[in-house]
Amino acid sequence: MARQAPIKRSSTGQRTIAGSKSADVANLDDRPLSIHITRDGKHLVVPLPYELWVLGVSSFEVVRAIECANPEPSVSEGAKDGQLWIGGHHLYFGSVFSTALTKVGSKLGDFVDRVALVRPNVLCGVGATGEILFDIDKEAPLHRRKVSERTVTGLVNLDGRALWADGSATAWLIDPDRPSGYTQLKLRATSPTDVDAEGIAALGTTTTGRAILCARDGAVAWTGKHLRVDGERFPRLAARQAAPLACGGDERHVYVLRPKGLLQRFLIEQPKPQPGEEDSFVPLPEAEETRLQWPATCMLVLGTGHGGARIVLGGPQAEGMLGRLWRVDPDALTWQKIAPGKRTLVEPRPAEPEEANKRPDFTPTRSKLTGAPISALKVDAVLGADASQVFVTHGHGTLLERPVVRRLASDVLPGDALLLPAMVRFREGTARPALVLWPGTPDATREPPPLRWLAWADNPRGWIELVTPEIRKQGWSRADVFPLQVAVAAAPTVAGNREPIPDKWVDPELFAALARECKKLLKVLWE
Repeated sequence: MARQAPIKRSSTGQRTIAGSKSADVANLDDRPLSIHITRDGKHLVVPLPYELWVLGVSSFEVVRAIECANPEPSVSEGAKDGQLWIGGHHLYFGSVFSTALTKVGSKLGDFVDRVALVRPNVLCGVGATGEILFDIDKEAPLHRRKVSERTVTGLVNLDGRALWADGSATAWLIDPDRPSGYTQLKLRATSPTDVDAEGIAALGTTTTGRAILCARDGAVAWTGKHLRVDGERFPRLAARQAAPLACGGDERHVYVLRPKGLLQRFLIEQPKPQPGEEDSFVPLPEAEETRLQWPATCMLVLGTGHGGARIVLGGPQAEGMLGRLWRVDPDALTWQKIAPGKRTLVEPRPAEPEEANKRPDFTPTRSKLTGAPISALKVDAVLGADASQVFVTHGHGTLLERPVVRRLASDVLPGDALLLPAMVRFREGTARPALVLWPGTPDATREPPPLRWLAWADNPRGWIELVTPEIRKQGWSRADVFPLQVAVAAAPTVAGNREPIPDKWVDPELFAALARECKKLLKVLWE
């Protein structure tokens, strides 16, 4: 494991991170969501929350950052080199050569969460409420289908057609020539009844045009000619380790990225031995895995023309406050063989009479809280809060409007969200009061919800969530804010599956010292 870059402090008090001088690592202002390469092979386009970063493929130098209004932008290159179609709540058009964006179309909300250019003049969008084929030249829909709300887990272009998944065990193929009927694509080993663990959670393609399907239970499949499933693998994985984060492949292997830096690869087909070497030929392993230097959440597999380091990885750093991009040579990694597994299929249950007693769900939930909203919390009440009780709020709804009440730690339910009092020092040196939103879930098999940050702002004075749009409104940049120096007063032991609070954050003495500094310097004011 590589040693973390040291944090330096200048004479002005600004905290800086020493960047890597290697052309194989790039530091980002936020966590990367995906990685794309332009058609000419010169640029990488990396969506971040509310931004797109354009970097040089060889140098990893940042060419420009494009601000956008979408919290999770998706991107697809246009018919001409450098053109970008950007999806999210709205559809935008841009270019790798400019920071300007143009909004396109109307009434496309929740239809373009993910976008893919399938023809030179046809864009496919898939979102929470349906799918659309959009004529770029006429700026009008060619096909639209509306459905009940769902979550889209993937969209890729397959030789002029669009393959998308909504978390069920079936992926769907849209052909612009025949949009009235969709083609199903699923693993051969799929249960005849709906099983949540068999849902397709990630889609990808290989450099040779194969489609890759990855399920929540760890299963992986890829297609051959005519879009038929050509291979399936079922690695043995724990439930929380099995979730696929990203996938890709080349002519030899399918690569699947999983939580905590686990990278697996599966052999598509054995290479043919050279004439006369048949007896000494050693077959390649069917499945292997390795632990990466850093945890990654997205990946891009490049063709052999990009040299040995042909896998570009992206992931968080500094406790998820910043991001990182780096490249690796798959042949230089240390791989270990994976024992083959098998998927156990689930048969449909016999129909039960309507009058049959169903087993009740006794999972405790909190339906309503009565209290002042988060926006009304006083800073002095937060900094001087009694450690015997915690701030409890809902895990859903508009953040600053959620009600807050005080409860004993023993009364916290698994689905409750907590607000932990904290003091933080921004990268530019100013100490501020803060709150850590610590959500939980009763489901122990899923990854817990991520932490969220609130800080006391200046203009206007009040709590804001530390996300890019709010940071911009204050006249700050993410480089001014992150990474944070964090001091949490206490991290109580409560029910629920929650993201662990780092031990180094829990420092009551530093919490008190930063609070005294904040009050003394009078840079940050509150009533």
